Amino acid sequence: MIVTRIARDQRGIALPTALFALVVIGALVGGIFFTARIEIKSGENTMSGARATEAAQGGLMMGYPQVLSLASTGALTDGASYTGTRTQIGTSASYYQLTVTQLNRYMFLLRSTGEYEGRPGVVSSRRTVAQLIKRYMPELNLQAGATVVGTPNVGGSAVIDGSDHTPPGWTNCSSPGAGVPGIRTNATTANVQKASNIITDASTEVVTSDTTVNNMAAVLDTMFYQLAAQANFTLNVADGATITADPNPNTAGTCVKTSNLNWGDPTRNSPAHACENYFPIIYVNPAMTGSLHGAVKIHVVGQGVLLVNGDMEINAGSIYNGLILIRGEFGKANGNTTITGGVVSMNADLDASGSNTTGNLTLNYSKCAVSTALNNLAVSAPAAYRGFIQY
Repeated sequence: MIVTRIARDQRGIALPTALFALVVIGALVGGIFFTARIEIKSGENTMSGARATEAAQGGLMMGYPQVLSLASTGALTDGASYTGTRTQIGTSASYYQLTVTQLNRYMFLLRSTGEYEGRPGVVSSRRTVAQLIKRYMPELNLQAGATVVGTPNVGGSAVIDGSDHTPPGWTNCSSPGAGVPGIRTNATTANVQKASNIITDASTEVVTSDTTVNNMAAVLDTMFYQLAAQANFTLNVADGATITADPNPNTAGTCVKTSNLNWGDPTRNSPAHACENYFPIIYVNPAMTGSLHGAVKIHVVGQGVLLVNGDMEINAGSIYNGLILIRGEFGKANGNTTITGGVVSMNADLDASGSNTTGNLTLNYSKCAVSTALNNLAVSAPAAYRGFIQY
């Protein structure tokens, strides 16, 4: 028997195999491309995040001086915040913005928000870091216009006013506080001509036998030399020398802080002087006379902290706002002079009956002038513990 086989149509498998291979290869390529893109974007995000973090850290470093500046000008109160402008770091695409919050008189929260723009105007990453900042400043609680370690002798036309004054032209002071005695001394008596109203205040004019004044002797030792070590200028002068100081701006209107005869501008005349926010520490060191330092005569328009390691007289036309510490006798000299702030001295001889003490001396107590001068000596530092956060 003859069997006849009919040939069937048999197609090849090459095409399906090729198509399958193309699908597999396409999936692999797509997966690799997707993974590579994720890696690239992850790297870009990491890089932009790092740049934003570095910008925030840089802003934090730049913010320390702003804490001192805002604190010294009284621009903040407890719980209040100040937000600065958004600042570009050089020509980079990184920016930072600072916010300072006053927690109390000594503690501040400084926050710095850093941003990085992947494309102009498009923020791709933002980081915020914060630091607790502690403010360290010298404290001196003056409770009199003139604090005298020894016997004060005040007469003639001298006026010591214990009412709290705001220096003329100053806008950073709050409302005047309670008045204080014109003079405090640890001596049992004070040679003061009250009948001439040379000591004026709404309450007690002169406080004698004040044991707290004994502590001022330590101020004139320890604190005096600590401040002298921070002095902007030290003036070693001959006994009896006269020092003349006056604000000295240059033609560009900036404050020439390299001049040892520029002691800042207390007058705040209009237009504003370039040195009105300059409160230097000036240490005047007269030459020795025997075993004691000699005397110096001051003719000055200035502000800040004045340290005199000897006797001091103040001459006509002088205007000084701030704190004066004298490790000798405070004596009045010729002409009209005004001191607004506070004076601490070993003795005081302001009696115009002497041969070299004539004219009018006015000493006005000012808590604002003293605190402003001391505030400008403050330093800031990060708090030691739990001071850093990042989010």
